[in-house]
Amino acid sequence: MKKAIIASLLCAVALIMSSCAFSNEQKAEKLIKETLKDYLYHPDSYEPISTKVDSMFIDPVTIASIMEISDEIKDLVSKIDRCERKVESAESSMDIWFNDGYSSRFSRGEYARSKKEKEEAKSALDKYSKKLSERLADLKENVTKCHKGEFTGWAVTHSFRSLNGTGSTTLPGQMIFFCDKDFTACVGYDSDKFEEFTKILKAVSEATSDEDIEDFFKKESFLL
Repeated sequence: MKKAIIASLLCAVALIMSSCAFSNEQKAEKLIKETLKDYLYHPDSYEPISTKVDSMFIDPVTIASIMEISDEIKDLVSKIDRCERKVESAESSMDIWFNDGYSSRFSRGEYARSKKEKEEAKSALDKYSKKLSERLADLKENVTKCHKGEFTGWAVTHSFRSLNGTGSTTLPGQMIFFCDKDFTACVGYDSDKFEEFTKILKAVSEATSDEDIEDFFKKESFLL
């Protein structure tokens, strides 16, 4: 009889403890609510809509570096494109004003000006191309670091509502949060920013050469 009573008590305690335990979604929402206080215009208006928790196998610390380097690469790709067009334009002008021995002073002056423009553009092109190679190497290194291949924490897709800056309209929002294993710290990104990150990660991981990565960023910058 005593054994039956003790067994019943143990079962009751287990049920109480399990009912008091927080689910991963609840832990995530609690942490996210605290984190969003520093981001929202009106934290008191925050209202969670949905939370989805998935296992994470990347190093979230690398995300900021990857995005920063990618922005630099986009800028360099644009500068290189402008320099290449300047070189082509200067070469066309040099062909027009080519000194054939009968050129006027004006023609010779235009040829000299075009030649100088080409040299300056070529010098800038070489500088930007060298910098691009360096940043591409940095990007590939960070992407390699990002892929941990082991459980590193939790990726949380979180939708919510909150008031806008003027406090007049309630707007929906969605962010991706990367939480540590114990839900004690997290960092969040807008879903659009995270989508951009995943595209970069995929492009770099699947690239077989630096040219493939360059082409990806050219397409993203509408240069292809």
